[in-house]
Amino acid sequence: MKKLLFLLVIAVLLFSGCGFFNDTYVVESDYTLPVGKEPVRDGIVYITALSDLLDTIRTTVADGKKTQTILFDSSYSGNPSEDLASACWQVRTEDALCAYCVENIAYELSQIVSYTEANLNISYSSGALPVEEIITMPYATELDDRIAEAIRSGTSRLAILINRSTLTAETMMAKFSEVYRASPGLAPQEPICDVTLFSGSGTQRLYEILLDTGLSKEEFIRRQKAIDHVELHVEPEVSEKERIQVVAEYLRNRCDPNGFGTVYDALVGGAAGPEGISLGFAELSRRIGLECLVVYGQKDWVDHCWNIVRMDGSYFHVDLFAPQEKGFLKSDEDFWGEYRWNVNDYPKCDVSYAADSVDPLLSVDKDYIPEEWSMSEKKEPESLEEHANMMTEVSVSNQEENPNDETEPVNAVADNKGIIPANNVTDPSAILPDGELLPDSIMVIHGESGMS
Repeated sequence: MKKLLFLLVIAVLLFSGCGFFNDTYVVESDYTLPVGKEPVRDGIVYITALSDLLDTIRTTVADGKKTQTILFDSSYSGNPSEDLASACWQVRTEDALCAYCVENIAYELSQIVSYTEANLNISYSSGALPVEEIITMPYATELDDRIAEAIRSGTSRLAILINRSTLTAETMMAKFSEVYRASPGLAPQEPICDVTLFSGSGTQRLYEILLDTGLSKEEFIRRQKAIDHVELHVEPEVSEKERIQVVAEYLRNRCDPNGFGTVYDALVGGAAGPEGISLGFAELSRRIGLECLVVYGQKDWVDHCWNIVRMDGSYFHVDLFAPQEKGFLKSDEDFWGEYRWNVNDYPKCDVSYAADSVDPLLSVDKDYIPEEWSMSEKKEPESLEEHANMMTEVSVSNQEENPNDETEPVNAVADNKGIIPANNVTDPSAILPDGELLPDSIMVIHGESGMS
């Protein structure tokens, strides 16, 4: 009975709204996000280790971004403030790209409950190229192609970042000369190259390269077009020795040897010295499938240039400023003494051709002589475009002498303004002697004379 009475009292109290239970009790405690459950937001980079922090800063610079928000994961064991300061300094001083283009890295740290958020602000140097214009490559395997593209386009400034490179500033400058001299037709003249090196940790290197073509952009393009339109056409069956003779004859009849030292002077200007003619020889040889180098050395203790050309698997010296019996298709032994060069920089020339073993000069098929340059028609080009269309096209083929052929040979070139007569430029024996042009040997030469 007492038990029942007690339960009734309790029930009355519960349903009567008695203030006995009106007091409210609140318990507060810090909320900790579960590990790995930091808030996910677009554009946020999550950092779990110091290596992540370094990679994030490098990537932000490589992308050319000015701001980046990072969040230190709750599992991060280091001190975010100390590590961020250290990482920013380390990247600026040990990363080649950042050393080149980053002026300053600032940051703001915010403590949000149990995690730390940082906002990076990167300012770039006004004196550096924009990051998106920097050429980046893992190795230097494609370097020659990139250098050729820069020279061909007339670029005045570029930056190349190579993640693994041992090239110094000096060897990079030498690379530009090497690439140009292998293909002188890339530009009217070899650009002057200046290189500044920015090194990073390990073998990372960034090269800022300044190129001076010595010409305005318009003049560079104009001269390049003129060079591009100089052509030698040879039939596929023509031997390598005959091809070498064709190039030698072209330059012998085209150039006054008292000129300047650029490929433009040799192929278009009509007068070139040893360097210019050697560059022209190398370029024309390359265009008709010959391997040819320009040699920089001395002759009689005076700076001099000539060529080394490959023929039938062997290499030979060719100096178009020497008599044929002394300077055409000769060996190292033939040249050494009067000539001096760094033998380690060039292929060995072990074979020599006797002067009397060189074939007679090749003849040019008159069917390929443009009508507008015939002796009876005197037409001057009215514009660069018209001039370019009239540039040299020489077709060479093997022809047997035909004693019954009564066709009169063409023995001169149109003597118009801008055209150099083949037989009036210089004594043929001054460059490649051993006789005058044969009656049936015709070299059709068209070009722009005296341009500088």
